[in-house]
Amino acid sequence: MNWRKVIQFTLVHVGVAITAVPISSTLNRIMIADMQLSALLVGFLVAMPYLLSPLQILVGNWADHRPVWGYHRSPWILLGGLMASFGCYAAAHAVFLIPDNYALGVAAALLTFTVWGVGVNVASVSYLSLLSEESQGHTGWRSRTVSIMFTTMILTTIVTSIGLSRILDPFSEAALYTAFGVIWFIATFFVIFGAAGIEPAAPDQARQNSADNPATALRALANNATAQRFFVYLLLVLISIHAQDVLLEPYGAEVLGMSVSATSRLTAIWGVGVLLTMVGGLPLVRRAGKKRAANIGAVVAAIGFGAIIVTGLLQQVNLFLVAVFVLGLGGGLMTVSNLSFMLDMTVTGAAGLYMGAWGVANFAGQSLGNISSGLIRDVAYNVTGSAIFGYVIVFGLEIAGLVVAMLIFRTISVAEFQEEAAVSLPDVLAIAGD
Repeated sequence: MNWRKVIQFTLVHVGVAITAVPISSTLNRIMIADMQLSALLVGFLVAMPYLLSPLQILVGNWADHRPVWGYHRSPWILLGGLMASFGCYAAAHAVFLIPDNYALGVAAALLTFTVWGVGVNVASVSYLSLLSEESQGHTGWRSRTVSIMFTTMILTTIVTSIGLSRILDPFSEAALYTAFGVIWFIATFFVIFGAAGIEPAAPDQARQNSADNPATALRALANNATAQRFFVYLLLVLISIHAQDVLLEPYGAEVLGMSVSATSRLTAIWGVGVLLTMVGGLPLVRRAGKKRAANIGAVVAAIGFGAIIVTGLLQQVNLFLVAVFVLGLGGGLMTVSNLSFMLDMTVTGAAGLYMGAWGVANFAGQSLGNISSGLIRDVAYNVTGSAIFGYVIVFGLEIAGLVVAMLIFRTISVAEFQEEAAVSLPDVLAIAGD
């Protein structure tokens, strides 16, 4: 590892991540609050990268053993990143077909959101697997790279959110296309320059063994009890922290009467909180440990959700902004703690397999959170006629989920995972030791 690699990993990560900003912070609000589309439909579209997350296990395991053009990861990073940027840009155009031709618009939206989702999955598992491999035996570089990658991502998210708010004030369809075009250009630029030369060439022979079979790889995961618990933990914690993603801006619009420009700034406010704890929380992670720091973050996030409920009931917009900031503080500490712990939960020679599994848990948790929150909001609104009631239920369930996740995390140990992996995946470990 060196600083050039750190910068390249950061560019790729940011390039892929910012494609989600205009979709989850602006387009979802327009579809729900302005177009009056079903929150369930919107949640399904926004959750497309997460619904397609099983691709991460297949792509990660395939890339572990079969190089493309002499490389195991970088071709997939490039392909996935370009698909993500193009799919994001096309999604905005597809959505505006819906009012004129519902069937055509929904079909176009499904296609473009799928392209975006496939790209996010393929790129994510590839660059995280490469990071795990490149930083093996270099714990300091691993922590430093993770911190820089995610800190830069949050900074870019804040800047992107502010930029979107300005471009969209006043709002128009043309302004929205311009905003998404800017995101497409930046994401494409970052992915191309980040992927160039990021990976050393693979040996001529493919790293093939019995784990090359996806069924064998899945059985290896299923036979590791600690891996199963960690998968459930990630799934639950991601459902709990991200169920609000598709609802926070509509909540501000429908419950508190905020404008498109004002709700577009919510991501920036949340991002400042995340940034502070991702940077300032590193000493706490080192001192208290990754598990304890993650649990502290979960408690802070739960407080944020509780405050959001109260501010909606009291119709206090300024306090709502503070509550979103507190939610960001908890989310940032959980992110830096859980991601560092996740990178520890791999084995040499099968990084793609395990990072794929954790990626599935990550994305599946977010998809279930988005879809279930949209469904709960729709059902509650149709039953009660109250705009706030469904949101309150979702935020309350998120608090409960965080509490259960903390209890599960207490039972997970990296050492136990490594011991069980040595039994469940012997072929990979044998080749790694050769």
